[in-house]
Amino acid sequence: MISFLLSLAAISVIGSINPNGFAVQIYLLSTPRPVICALAFTLGEYVGLLFSGLLIAWGMIQVIQQVLNFVGESIYGLQFLVGIVLLIVGCNAPRIFKPSTKNLQPLSLKPLHIFLVGFTIVIVETPTALPHIAALKQLTDAHLSIQMFILIWALYDLIFIFPLLIMVAAYLILNDNIVNSLKEFNYRINSWISKILPFVLSAIGVLFIINSLVQFFR
Repeated sequence: MISFLLSLAAISVIGSINPNGFAVQIYLLSTPRPVICALAFTLGEYVGLLFSGLLIAWGMIQVIQQVLNFVGESIYGLQFLVGIVLLIVGCNAPRIFKPSTKNLQPLSLKPLHIFLVGFTIVIVETPTALPHIAALKQLTDAHLSIQMFILIWALYDLIFIFPLLIMVAAYLILNDNIVNSLKEFNYRINSWISKILPFVLSAIGVLFIINSLVQFFR
C-alpha cells in the first residue's frame, strides 16, 4: 500500500508542473487583491480536478471500455494513426510549443470568476493529462472502496495544487519582490518542457506504431 501511495504521489508531483496554471497564478499575484485571487484560482483547480477525476473514473472509463469492445481489433489501426500523428507533432514540437513570457489574464478578477477559471482549466486539461490518467488507472485497478478512492484522490489533488500554495506563501513572505522571480521560474519551466516534449511525444508515437504493428502481425 505504501509503494502504491508513493507512486501516486510521484505522479501527482509530475502533474503539478503546469505552466498554464503557474502563469495564471503569477499574474494573479500581481493584481490589487493577490492573495484572495490566487487562493480562489487554486481552489478552483482543486475542485475541478477532484470533480473531473471522479467523473472520468466512474463514468468515462466505462464508456471507453464499451467503445473498445465495439471497435475490437481495429483499435490497433487507430493506434497506428495516433502514433504517426504523435511522431509528426513531436518532430515539430519546437516550433509548435514555444516558451512564452506572456501572462494568461482572466477577464474578471472577482473571486467567483477566478474560481471558475481555475475550475475550467483543469476540467479541460484533465482528460488529456497523462499523469492524471495514469493515476486514475492505478486507482481503478486497485479496486478500492468508494470512500478510500475519494480520500486518496483528494490527497492526490492536494499535492497537485501544492506548488500554487507555495507561490501564495512566498508572496506573503516576500510580497511583490517574488513576482518577477516567479515569472523567470515559469519561463524556465516552459523552456525545459519545450526541449523535452519533442522526445517524449516522438517516443510515445514510436511505441504506439511498434505495438500496433506487433498486434497486426502477431
